[in-house]
Amino acid sequence: MNQIEKRFQKLLIFFILLLTLPGCWDYDTKDTSTGGVEIIDGHTLPPDPGEAGKNTLLGIDSNNDGVRDDVERWIYKTYNHPIERAIFIQTARAYQLTNADPSRAEENLPIMQRATACVAYWRLNAKADGRSYWLERYRNLYKEIRPIQFNTDKRFLAYEKYNNHLSGESISLLGTSMDNCDFNASELMRKYQ
Repeated sequence: MNQIEKRFQKLLIFFILLLTLPGCWDYDTKDTSTGGVEIIDGHTLPPDPGEAGKNTLLGIDSNNDGVRDDVERWIYKTYNHPIERAIFIQTARAYQLTNADPSRAEENLPIMQRATACVAYWRLNAKADGRSYWLERYRNLYKEIRPIQFNTDKRFLAYEKYNNHLSGESISLLGTSMDNCDFNASELMRKYQ
């Protein structure tokens, strides 16, 4: 065997070994799995509830953050920007409250109003405030999350009951201020830059 063939053989063995080492070729560096636990951008996802998550109105919220596990997983796997995720988490938390007890619609309305005002800020004011992230003006976030949030007949009907309790009410809108967001945008941006 000549020198070129020996070098080629060594290189070939090296590349075969390199390819067989676990975790060497993880192209999605944001999503890592360790012992069945999924972590995206440092956030540990709750376990997938599967069909069991659809058995009750409120589903499964194993980490008690106010967002159903299936919805939280969907948000983190669908959206990449930390502000976008935070906006959807706040909205999902508000929707979950509306389903918990639709008869308390008036009491829970301020939470939904704050979530809506937060979305409005990131759609209408963030760019003018010099933020590096903002929502596209004509994007309908509610159409994106509602099919996930209200993915059973019971959940959809509970949300309809919530809306019916507010029907005929005069509801004022909150200003489009970042103060309505339940997250610290500056901290999130520093964390993910």
